[in-house]
Amino acid sequence: MSKPYSNTGRKPRQMDARQVWDNLLKGDEAAFDILYNQYFDDLCRYGGRITGDTNLIEDGIQDLFVEIWKTRNELPVVNSVKYYLFKRLKRKIIRKLIDRRKAPLTSNMLEEYNFKIVFSPESDLISRQFSTEQQTRLLKALNKLTRRQKEAITLRFFDGFTNKEVAGMLSMNTKSVRNLIYRAMISLKKDIPKLILYLMIATQ
Repeated sequence: MSKPYSNTGRKPRQMDARQVWDNLLKGDEAAFDILYNQYFDDLCRYGGRITGDTNLIEDGIQDLFVEIWKTRNELPVVNSVKYYLFKRLKRKIIRKLIDRRKAPLTSNMLEEYNFKIVFSPESDLISRQFSTEQQTRLLKALNKLTRRQKEAITLRFFDGFTNKEVAGMLSMNTKSVRNLIYRAMISLKKDIPKLILYLMIATQ
């Protein structure tokens, strides 16, 4: 395979992620291209919450997919392709940010990163339900939360991960994640009650 990504210039139709992943494990180059195109935008948006450096994000995504292709014979069968990709990208981006400091890597440093919530008008469900003025208020309220609360809220409600998957992303247990989200929702309810109602309905 000469390139680690598809350069067709268009996004293919959505396919069952598990089937695409299984085909990739068998060495199917078309499945690799589909996977890249299907998740590139989501990965960019997720990376944008951790850092505003788009070059670093795209480098991280390219590195991730190069590794996926090179190690395709060693990759696990996964229940959620999106979760697997998000978790690996997060670690790559954080490591790249740490490398810039030119300091020895410690386990604590992997938790030392900023997390900022941003909305993408062309895709995010919030942008389709809230006016521009409401979005401004919403962003302000969301970004007043702690880093872990912000990350848990976006992973659970914006990205659609389960509490168990959020726990895996945050290196926490499921009960702690539920408590974290509950406290965040209580805090948000004071400023944006409509958001709480919408999130509860949207995730039913």
